[in-house]
Parts: sequence; structure tokens; C-alpha cells
Amino acid sequence: MPRILVLDNLSQEGVDIFREAGFDVDVKPPQKPDELAAIIGDYDGLVVRSATKVTAEALETAGNMKVIGRAGAGTDNIDKDAATKRGIVVMNVPGGNTISTCEHTFALLFSLCRNVPRAHASMMEGRWDRKLFSGTEVNGKTLGIVGAGRIGGAVAKRAQAFGMNVLVYDPILTKLKAEALGVELVSLDEIIERSDFITIHAPKTDKTANMIRAEHLKRMKPTCRIVNCARGGLVNEEDLAQALKDKTIAGAALDVYTSEPLEKNPFLGLDNIVTTPHLAASTDEAQLTVAVDVAHQMVEYLTTGAIVNAVNVPSLDAETRKQLQPLLVLAERLGRFMSQYMDDRPKGLEITYDGELPVTDTYPITAAILTGFLEPLVETVNVVSAPHLLNEYGIDFSEKRSAQPHDYAFQIRVTAATDSESHEVAGTLFNNQEPRICSIDGTRVDVELVTKMVVCINEDKPMVLGRVAMTIGEAGVNIANLALGRETAGGRATAVINIDGPMDDAVIDRIRQIPHVIEARMVEV
Repeated sequence: MPRILVLDNLSQEGVDIFREAGFDVDVKPPQKPDELAAIIGDYDGLVVRSATKVTAEALETAGNMKVIGRAGAGTDNIDKDAATKRGIVVMNVPGGNTISTCEHTFALLFSLCRNVPRAHASMMEGRWDRKLFSGTEVNGKTLGIVGAGRIGGAVAKRAQAFGMNVLVYDPILTKLKAEALGVELVSLDEIIERSDFITIHAPKTDKTANMIRAEHLKRMKPTCRIVNCARGGLVNEEDLAQALKDKTIAGAALDVYTSEPLEKNPFLGLDNIVTTPHLAASTDEAQLTVAVDVAHQMVEYLTTGAIVNAVNVPSLDAETRKQLQPLLVLAERLGRFMSQYMDDRPKGLEITYDGELPVTDTYPITAAILTGFLEPLVETVNVVSAPHLLNEYGIDFSEKRSAQPHDYAFQIRVTAATDSESHEVAGTLFNNQEPRICSIDGTRVDVELVTKMVVCINEDKPMVLGRVAMTIGEAGVNIANLALGRETAGGRATAVINIDGPMDDAVIDRIRQIPHVIEARMVEV
């Protein structure tokens, strides 16, 4: 029978589910990566919460490992690329911690507003410092919420019950969905400048790391207070500590940190901060829910092969997945391209299959497109949750199929509509293996759908492309490939430049300043 290694103090009810299924279960405390590497080799399944880091090095010795279950939503502590390369399914339990995290957000908010920790400490020392701990009310104040997924949406509903005015910044929440939540949809700049309180419920990505730093803190109201129960590093810790010392803002409350346990704590000695050791999901109810759910999912997978809530593979049987793999790669990359290429919040997504697609059932391909589209925008998404998440964010979605002849045997078109623009990208497979873009917004191009790309739209004039290439070269970035298409001679042209390394936003801004350049955008698939 399968052997399961359970770490991080999983609720006993979850352990019991494995044993009732006849599995051999070993329960151990949290493990450091080298400790995990030393013991992981003989197990078929691993269950962790947030304390254990499942690194690539640890997985090198995981010879029998088939599935890793995260008893919770976030999978930052698991190297999903390494797991995927070794054929290990990574599962999570999205939504299991929603209410506990929402409630902890308010626990921190009220503790901060009413000086609860300091007042309690004073009482425990035998003092009665009533005049020192005058607080502030939340009624009638403005709460800015960064990220309106499950948790952010739950916070918004409860904040309104406390009489708060709620602003929301979320790059993919539609205006209709915001109206249904009873919140005002605004930019991040408006959140920063208008809010009396700010609470963060965004995923940790390259785009959101340090999304609030010194330049933002200086523009906040001096009475503003920040709460972060999402991920460490969304607020720059050093900048926040300095802003608290200087009284640039009134206070902060944190439950998450860039390193856990927190090393070199910059907040020690400050009296305008409340900190807790990553407790947002630590309620009896939440831990029971995620333990039971992840155990059931893993038992189902190891006994029947059914995949539920996987974050690194679609829910397909092995043979079908092998046949569809090139199409799934193309689909996911087209979705990811569109997600980064659009420049406003999406309100609608349409997928069109043209020509003789080599499969009858398009659902796995559609699910891969939606997953790729959402991955840069949300914390956790998979082929099961992607359609539901689109609905949660109020994004309309449709698909259609056309058997009309085409220049290629088939092509997949992804069209995204936003409040201000509409874009379309089409792709196909060369030699049934190589994913390619064949058109962008109707302009024919032949682009390898790999690595990082700069997409430049310009008037078809001499020297424009040369100046763009020179600007990239002057930034120390090598050009790997280039594709060019145009509508008509002298009309609108599209250049797609594959580059070898990362490139600062400042370089894109310089490209936009080149004469006759209409727009330039950076995309990474």
C-alpha cells in the first residue's frame, strides 16, 4: 500500500483518512530541506502545510514520490517546477482558509486601531495606562483592499457591515462584479492616496513583489494603517519599518514575512505595529477542513488516478495527456501571452478553434488557455479552478469552433476585451510540436512562442526597427529572434522580438519614445 509522510502538524482527522484507506502513514514534525531529503525517498505521498520547504534538492531523492498535498491554498513553499519535472502531482485546497484569514485580518485591524497588544502588556505589568491607548474607529473610514479574490471579497463584505467605505484594486475584477460586491473599483494609486486602512490579499508574483514600497508609503495619509495577511514581501519590510519609525504612516499589522521565522526583524522596538507568526490559517475549523480535503484528494489520486485541485498538471489520464501535450503547451502559452499583452482589466475572453483541430473534445485545451491566462494574475489556479475563478472575477467567457479552411491546418485564437481595448492572438503548431504565434491583432507574424518577447507596434517607416533593436542592445540584452509583419506598406507594422534575458520596464518606456512607435509591451511565456 502507498506510504504517506505527514509533516507540519496536520490535523489528526486527515491522518485518519489515510489510515482508513489502508495507507502506511508516518507523522513527523516540520523538516528542513536537508532533513526532508534524507527521509523522503521511500514515500509515495507527502503532506505539508507552510512550515516545511519542499525544495528541488529535497525532491532529487524522492524516487517513489507521486503526489504532494498542500493542506492549504498557497504553494510557495513547494518547488512546483521540480515536482513537475519528476512527474509529481502537486495538489492544494483552495478556499479552505478563506474565513480564517478574513477573520484574522480584522483581528489585526482592530488590535492595531485599539492598541490591544500594548494595553494588554501594560495591564500584565500591573499598570493602568488608560490615557496612553486612545484608539481610532473604523466606522465611516475608507478601507482599500488590494486583491479581491476569495479572501479579499470576504473582507469587503464584512467591512461594509462595520460601516466602512470599501475601495478595491484588482487587475482582473470587472466593474459589474465590483458593483455586485458593493465596492468601488479603483487604481492602486487611488488605494494608496485615499485609504484610511489598506489590507492586502494579492498573490506573490514577480509583478507584486514589493508592490508597496517607500515611494507609495510617502503618498499615504499619515493616519493610514496597513494590514498584510497574504504573502511576505508584498510590502517592502525595510521601507515599512522606516515609515513606521518616521511616523510617515500611523501603523501596520503583519502576519507574513519574507523569511519565516522572521530573520533580522526590522520591527523590533516599534510601538505602532502588531505582528503575529503566520496565524491567519491557524484555526481549528480551517485546519480540519484543509486536512480532510487534502487527504481525500490524495487517496483518490493514489487509488484511482483521479486528479483534483492540481496546480501543476491538468486533470487528464496519462495517455490522453501524452497525446495532447503539444496542444496544451500551445494553449497555455497563448493564454499567458494574452494575459500580459492586454493593458487593462479584462471583461471578456473568447476562444475560437479554426480548421481541423486534431481532437474532438476541446475542454482540456480551453482549460489550459484559461489557466495560462490567469496564472500571472492570481495566486493559485489550475484547470479545474480556472473557469470558476473567471466567474468569480466577473469575466465573461465563451468558445466556438469553425471548420472553415484556413492557411494552416488549424489555429487557436484567443480574444480578450477590456474596458478600453480588444486584442487577439492566434497560434498553431509547426510539425505538430512547435508552438507558434501566427497573428497578433490580425497582423500576420511567425513567432516562436518561447521565452521573453517584446511586442512593438509602429508605423511602417524606415529605421524604426533599427532604433528599437539598438535600444534593446544598449540595455545589455541579446536579441534571439525577430519576426515582422505589417498590414500594408506604410501602414501599421508589428515586430515581435525574442530576447535572451530580463529587461527593465524603463527600456520598454524608452522604446515607446522612439518616433513612429505606437506601443511596446513586454510578454513572458
